[in-house]
Amino acid sequence: MNIKTLIIATAAIAPVVCGCNDIKEDDRYLTVEGVTPVRAVLIEDFTGQNCVNCPAAHATIEKLVEQYGASVIPVSIHAGGFGVSVSTSRLPSYVGLMQPEGNSLNDKYGIKEWPKGVVNGHHATNPDEWAAEVRTELAKESPLSIVIDASYNAEDNTIEVSTTMMPAATLSGRLNVWVVESGIVAFQRDITAGRIPDYVHNHVYRASLTGTDGEAVNLQQGIHSTATHSIAVRNSDTEVWNPANLSIVAFVSDNSGVLQAASSDVNNL
Repeated sequence: MNIKTLIIATAAIAPVVCGCNDIKEDDRYLTVEGVTPVRAVLIEDFTGQNCVNCPAAHATIEKLVEQYGASVIPVSIHAGGFGVSVSTSRLPSYVGLMQPEGNSLNDKYGIKEWPKGVVNGHHATNPDEWAAEVRTELAKESPLSIVIDASYNAEDNTIEVSTTMMPAATLSGRLNVWVVESGIVAFQRDITAGRIPDYVHNHVYRASLTGTDGEAVNLQQGIHSTATHSIAVRNSDTEVWNPANLSIVAFVSDNSGVLQAASSDVNNL
């Protein structure tokens, strides 16, 4: 990981004495003193393809996204006894979606039954509690903003990610950067419909660019920090990513939970 920082002046805006062409592209920032970052809420949806009650939880997620738009950032993490490991895939007919990290993330919250969701990193709850928790979290102020720039380069089959953290206060935490994919067609069991062979899975956790515990960040008020990461797009006998359906989710958390989250589609160059 590469992190660079830039001190941002917070004095009153004055006439600019140099043109944009005189400033390096990465150093072009404009801030306004006293602006409160817009809060976004992360929902970690712990699920599984053999979990018959999980499609109803997926529907709850979609309703929250429809209601709150980009302010709600869901990630479906396949884990536990109802998860189907990606290593068992027999493409294209049989697709597993559980990554090895899924169980590590699941165990962090002590989840032993599914579906469960974790809103902004607090604790595992049932789907009927998610709406109230989202409303509570959206009402809180966030101490930072996050901007993601992600692009896929077909020549080297790699995603390059730049995550810029803009703190309104000095803080320490951990940065997580995840690859998420939607539009994956794979089987799903449902309590009413039984086995659905062509179920469309969205917001599926694919990989972490920062490890399951994230990376430590120390942010100071008025200083923007940018972390850069890259990852090869997977294309194997057991796992195929579609670059057109990939997005990046980044969030900063501390012992109190998720301080801020952001999501961005991967631009295809």
